[in-house]
Amino acid sequence: MKSCCFNIVILFIFIYLQHHNLFAQKSILDKEVKLSAFTNSIENYLDEISNECKIEFSYTSKVPVYHVVSISKQKRTIREHLQEILCKDSISFTERNNKILLFAEKSSRPIKPNPEAKQIKGLVVDKKTKKPLPYANVFIINKSIGTISNASGSFFLKLTNIDDTDTLGISYIGYRLFRIPVHEIDTSQLVIRLSSEQVQINEILVRPYDPIYIITKALENIPKNYEQEPLVLTAFFREAIRLNNSNLSLSEAIIKIYKESYTSLRPDQVKIFKGRKSNNTEKKENIDFIVQGGLYNNLQLDIVKNGITFLDKDYFHLYVYAIEKIIYHQDKPTYVISFDQRKGVRYPCYKGRLYIDVESLAIIGATFELSQEGIDYATGIYVKKCPKKLRVKPVSASYEVYYRMIDNRWNLSHARSDVNIKVKHKKDKLQDKINYEYESISEFVITSIDSSVTARFRFNEIARPRDILVEQIKETDDAFWGDENIIIPEEPIEKTVLRLWKKDKIQYDQNYATGKIVDTLPNINKNDE
Repeated sequence: MKSCCFNIVILFIFIYLQHHNLFAQKSILDKEVKLSAFTNSIENYLDEISNECKIEFSYTSKVPVYHVVSISKQKRTIREHLQEILCKDSISFTERNNKILLFAEKSSRPIKPNPEAKQIKGLVVDKKTKKPLPYANVFIINKSIGTISNASGSFFLKLTNIDDTDTLGISYIGYRLFRIPVHEIDTSQLVIRLSSEQVQINEILVRPYDPIYIITKALENIPKNYEQEPLVLTAFFREAIRLNNSNLSLSEAIIKIYKESYTSLRPDQVKIFKGRKSNNTEKKENIDFIVQGGLYNNLQLDIVKNGITFLDKDYFHLYVYAIEKIIYHQDKPTYVISFDQRKGVRYPCYKGRLYIDVESLAIIGATFELSQEGIDYATGIYVKKCPKKLRVKPVSASYEVYYRMIDNRWNLSHARSDVNIKVKHKKDKLQDKINYEYESISEFVITSIDSSVTARFRFNEIARPRDILVEQIKETDDAFWGDENIIIPEEPIEKTVLRLWKKDKIQYDQNYATGKIVDTLPNINKNDE
C-alpha cells in the first residue's frame, strides 16, 4: 500500500513537472508584438521587436538588414513577423539560449553571376614620369561607389547595377581628372596616365591672399559645403603593425559608419560588418604598454567634422601659414596652403598642406605630420600606459585625408595614418636588451553611401572607442570579401597575410603576448586638449 501511494505521488510529481515544463519552454517566438509601421528596414523591425520583447537577435554579415520590406499585419507573433520579413531574402531563424539567430540559407542551385556586375582593374601612373600614383581616388562620377589605389598605384573596383551612363573617374591632387565611360572599358587591366596641371595665381580671379582669412571662411562654409543629413557609410579599413620592419599583425574589415551631419555634435558610430586578421605571435615581445588607437581614433581624421589645431582659430597663433600655389583637383581650382609650427612654441603641432576649393571654399583634403618641434611634447598624447623601466617616444606621425563631391556636397572619401614609436629601456644594465621600433599603418576608404537609413546603430552592435580591431575579429577566409570593394594589398603584405593565416589555423586560440601596439591618431578634439 505504501509502495502504491509512493508511486502515485511520483506520478503526480512527474505530471506536474511535465505540465510546468510545457509552460516554461514556450518559445519566445510565440510572443505577440505590434510593429509601428507597415514598411521599414529589416534592421528597424528587429530593433523594435528586440525593444518590445526584451530579446536579442544575432546574425552574420550575410543577413541584409538594410533591405526595406513590408508587412501585412502589425500585430501577431514574432515567428509570423519574421517569416514575412525575412522570406524574400531566404533568411532562416531559430531560437537558442533565449536569443533568436538569423542565418542565410544555403541554396542548392549554383549562384549565377550578376550579368550587370563588372570588375575593373587598373594602374594609375604619372603621364610624364611613368611613376605609380599611390592612393588615387577611383570612383563612379556622381555616385558613392569607389575605392583608392594602393601604395603601388594599383586598384580593383567591383561594380554592380551599372548602366550605360556611368563614368569611371580617377583623381589625384594636382592632376587633371580622368574620365572614361564604363561601357567603353573592354580590357582586363587599365593603365591610367594622369597629367599634372598647375594654374598660376594671376590666371584666375581669387579672393584676398591671406591664408587665415581663407581658412576662416572655409570653416564658416561647412554647413553649405558638407552633408547636413545623417548617412550610413560602408568603408574598408586596414591596419598593420610592424616591429623592426617585420609584420607583427594585420587586420582588415568592412565597417559601417553612422555618420552624423557636419553640424551635429553627436559622435559618429562604427560597427564591424565583417573582418579578418592574422598575428605573428612568434615575433611578439614581452612588452606591456598601450598606445592610443582603434577605429574611432582613425575616424578623427575627418578634420572637417572633428576639428584639429591648424583648423581652429584659437590655435592659429601656434602656426605659420602661407599660400603656395593654386592647382586643379577634380577640374576645380584649389588653394594649396602650407602650415608649420611657429618657432618657440612648446606644443605638439603639425606641419603640412591644406587643400581648399577656390570657388566654394570647401576643405577638400589635407596632408600633415607631427612637426619635429612638437615630437618631444607628443608622448603623452600617443602612449597611454607604459612600464616604468621603458622609455617610449614617438618618432614620426603622418596623416592624410581627402573628401569627394557627390550631388554638390563634399563627403569623406579616404584617410591614412602612419605612426612610428621607439621603445628602449631606461639607462641601466638592460639598456641594450630592448631597442625596438614599432610602425603602425592604417587606412580606410569609403566604398558606398546609403542615405535611406536614419536610425542610429543599436548599442550592442557598435564598436567602442577603446576597442582594438585585431581583438574584435576572428574570421579568416581566402575568398572573404565577395562583392565588397577593398584597397588592394601590397604583394609583400598579401604574402604575409596568407602565411600568417596558415599559422592562425593552428594557433587560432593563442592570445597575444602582453603588448598591444595599435595605430593611433592624436586626440585632436579641442575639448580634449
